[in-house]
Amino acid sequence: MTRIVNIISGLNLEDYSELEIITSWFRLAYKNKMPVALWRLPGSSEKQLVIDTGARLSPGKVDLEESMGGFLFAPFENQKMSQDFFLRANIHYSSTQNQITFSDNYYSLTPDMIMDQLRMELDAHSFDSFLHLTDDNRQTTSESQYLEMVENALNSIQNGTLQKVVPSATRKVKLRHRFNSIDTFERLCSSYPEAFISLVTAPELGTWMGASPEPLIEIDKSRTFTTVALAGTQAYHPALSLQDVAWKQKEIEEQALVSRYIINCFKKIRLREFEEIGPKTVVAGNILHLRTTYSIDMESINFPLLGSVMLDLLHPTSAVCGMPKLPALQFIKENEGFDREFFSGYLGPVNLSNETHLFVNLRCMQVASEYATLYAGAGVTEDSIAQNEWVETQLKCDTLIDVLDL
Repeated sequence: MTRIVNIISGLNLEDYSELEIITSWFRLAYKNKMPVALWRLPGSSEKQLVIDTGARLSPGKVDLEESMGGFLFAPFENQKMSQDFFLRANIHYSSTQNQITFSDNYYSLTPDMIMDQLRMELDAHSFDSFLHLTDDNRQTTSESQYLEMVENALNSIQNGTLQKVVPSATRKVKLRHRFNSIDTFERLCSSYPEAFISLVTAPELGTWMGASPEPLIEIDKSRTFTTVALAGTQAYHPALSLQDVAWKQKEIEEQALVSRYIINCFKKIRLREFEEIGPKTVVAGNILHLRTTYSIDMESINFPLLGSVMLDLLHPTSAVCGMPKLPALQFIKENEGFDREFFSGYLGPVNLSNETHLFVNLRCMQVASEYATLYAGAGVTEDSIAQNEWVETQLKCDTLIDVLDL
């Protein structure tokens, strides 16, 4: 059983703005040391939020088919999903429905206690957002460091060790005084309507936010499974029609490698009944990509576990790691010089409204007390030019720089 609420001790949620309600939830969660995830799906105006009111988060494998509703947050390197973090939707807020849903498990705080706290936060009329923060221990990747890494990658490709690898870079920026995460989230939503916008904060995880253009796996109400091959990058110029965009051989081959990777995953489970659409040119903020979409009717092929099986096979895809996977992972470990943590992992709602939406955690940043660390990678193939790959990482970082109001 669940409990649905839209009135708080005589106060209707409609008397408050969306910003007031969301900010109050974050303040409540922070004061109770509870994890919270806020997101908006691509093409939607609905903001959704879940709070896990239980004990300390711990990593572990999540069964997509059997799990209760919640939000999944997984790192880049997760050892067969044993390091995934799952925020249970003990509290689920929808801005469109303007209602709050409580799950069966209330843990230490009952719904009435939570609603009393929320009322106090709403009455405070404060727009300060509280976040769980980590230390400012990241450093910016220099241009020379990245160029050397790309040259090392090209050498590995030339000697046959790799076909492709995706080295990444960090960019540390100082945040303005009284940085407001909810305002930044709103600006991301406005600037990137076709991206998955997210803000996750928890004592065990710190704070991450981003605007990802890349679905990893999605399962809708009709039990249609979808994944995409997204690769190839160039700057977006609004004056140029998408039909007139030209792609170089390097980007075409890079995207084809990701497509072949997905099809090879299908072959491993002897799956042939899929629909393939693309590649098409798509806009992702200030960037263009090539995108191919793959969809499967799970009921017609009688494969109810397809989501979990494909998640295990796909991650990390060649779009964020490389091919072959294991040598690419080893190259990244030996050359990047930092732990990616949740960058290029995956995140999203699971089993909420009978749907699952997991996205690759791209165009993201880790928020600390005074600084934010931005992450971006670029796919290196035999046709890559090191300087161009460096420029690509900086262009991707600009996706977030543009909304930080530094």
